[in-house]
Amino acid sequence: MSRIDDVRQTLRLAGPIAASQVSDMLTLTADAMMVGALGSEALAAVTLAGSSTTPVMLFAVGFTVAMSAPAAAAWELGRHDRIADVFRTGRRISLWVTLALVVILLSVSPFLYLLGSPDGVTNLAIPYLRWYVASFFFRIWFGTYKQTIEATGNTRLPMLIALTANLSNVLMNALLIYGWAGLPAMGVEGAGLATFLSRVLSVALIALAWHRMDSLRSVRGAPVVADPEVRRSLLSSGASIGLQITIEVLAFAGGAIMMGWIGTTALAAHQVAINLASITFMVALAIGTAATYRMAAAHASDDPARMRMVGTTALGIIVVFELITATLLVTLRSVMPTWYISEPAVVAMASQLLILAAAFQLFDGVQAVGLGILRGLHDTVVPTRIVMVSYLVIALPASYLLGFHTSLGPTGVWLGYVAGLIFSSAGFVYRFLTITHKK
Repeated sequence: MSRIDDVRQTLRLAGPIAASQVSDMLTLTADAMMVGALGSEALAAVTLAGSSTTPVMLFAVGFTVAMSAPAAAAWELGRHDRIADVFRTGRRISLWVTLALVVILLSVSPFLYLLGSPDGVTNLAIPYLRWYVASFFFRIWFGTYKQTIEATGNTRLPMLIALTANLSNVLMNALLIYGWAGLPAMGVEGAGLATFLSRVLSVALIALAWHRMDSLRSVRGAPVVADPEVRRSLLSSGASIGLQITIEVLAFAGGAIMMGWIGTTALAAHQVAINLASITFMVALAIGTAATYRMAAAHASDDPARMRMVGTTALGIIVVFELITATLLVTLRSVMPTWYISEPAVVAMASQLLILAAAFQLFDGVQAVGLGILRGLHDTVVPTRIVMVSYLVIALPASYLLGFHTSLGPTGVWLGYVAGLIFSSAGFVYRFLTITHKK
């Protein structure tokens, strides 16, 4: 296969994955935007509920992501019985883990007051939080189908269902928040119920498709096999990947907290810059996921040359993409912040941070793709250690020291994250090159 063909295959998988992966972001964004019409307290309530519980859901997502590589490897080898085992075992593990987390979160929801938000905000947040947290079970259930179907090369179906669920969430938000069509106006709680119902719908649609797809007939009909090695692998990989995701999310939350210590202007500028950077990160995440599927197939065929090509192609694509977007961020750094806010002080500070965002996102993109490549090689333990060092040992301490013990201020906080991302991206690439060189 030529390099051009390899690029095309990676992009063909990555495009639909990028669209489907923004669904979680769009769900919370739609809820926040639509309750915003009810006032600042309602908007703050959705933000409080989402920010305090979403990291827990992302830990559970790690167990569905762990299904990707073994399912793709089994598909490459024509082992449909093994795909069935990965799906059934992975679904069971993911749902039991999620159920435990949901029960814990619902049990502690009355103590949301301890986070220190105003009583009015917390009173609105708790009913929303309960529906939102209950929806985690169906989000993870959908994920078990999604990861398995994508591993067979079909990335369009999960994308279409995810987008359908997002559209249904917007429609049900309108009905339940504002009381359209004669329904009672539930306000903020209505947004939570809409999210819950849209995620139930996504499971119903993808389960129906699973049982009707001809390409999966042999998987559905495979004998029930419970390989202990599959169970051990999914438990270990799932916990490692979940920990990776959770550490990264919490580390960036720590950066936002530090910006809040500096001041309101710094926090607002940080939110603008990080939001712009997160848009390009979705593309990097999609390319990394596509690399996981393709690398797992290459690994299963025990073809080192193919493995090298898959990995270097994915890294090359993300470097080119990030260089283009970095150029746009630097060129339009004084314009982009005005899309969010008009305050001159915030716009000025955000434009400075966007210069750092250009470097930030380049290394963030490489580390996202590098992590995806290593997952395809069934390598999760060492990458988890790299993540822990990058964020807990380098990024957070450096951000604090540079932000509060030098004159750099907000710029110093961001420089700390750039340092951590340089370490993680270099570590993941080196790990990939070392593994494939040994082979």
